[in-house]
Amino acid sequence: MVYCIHSGERMDDGFFCCVICGKVLEDYFFTEEPTFVKNTAGQSKLSGNYVRTVQSEFSESRQRTLDRAHEEIKFLCSGLGVQDEHMTDQALNFYKLALGENFTRGRKSEQVQAACLYIAFRDNNKPYLLIDFSNFLRIDVYALGSVFLQLCEVLKLGEHPIVQKPIDPSLFIHRYTKEEDEMGPANDY
Repeated sequence: MVYCIHSGERMDDGFFCCVICGKVLEDYFFTEEPTFVKNTAGQSKLSGNYVRTVQSEFSESRQRTLDRAHEEIKFLCSGLGVQDEHMTDQALNFYKLALGENFTRGRKSEQVQAACLYIAFRDNNKPYLLIDFSNFLRIDVYALGSVFLQLCEVLKLGEHPIVQKPIDPSLFIHRYTKEEDEMGPANDY
């Protein structure tokens, strides 16, 4: 790399050159079109790196993934009867961390989103169990529990009170007595 003390300018051919002496200062080429190269086995693969946009800290693809996750978490939250934007924001933050750790690869996004929302619910003492999530999503509670435990391990929540502290059963008293009141008194005969 040739260094020059003068200021440079990006030319039409992609080179960054000194405007006074003409020395090439950078020869990086940026393009929006994908470029493919062949490896030694003759297989084609995508060449280059993803560059984050200036406006956002995430690429467009990652931002679309986060937007979709936010909408699905909001849908799940409202489906469980909770209309709290703080819960969805907190769950989305857990989802961002999971995404950053590549935890979503090979897992169904709805299970990861449900596990993130469950962590947010537990952190805010909401009276919900994993079975509530599995019933709403119509998925196996053991599969969801497995994703939840793996996520807690990835996020290093093993020693956090969210995981260590058992759920307080008093949270559920109001919920289940409310359901019984709506169903009417039990018949004892």
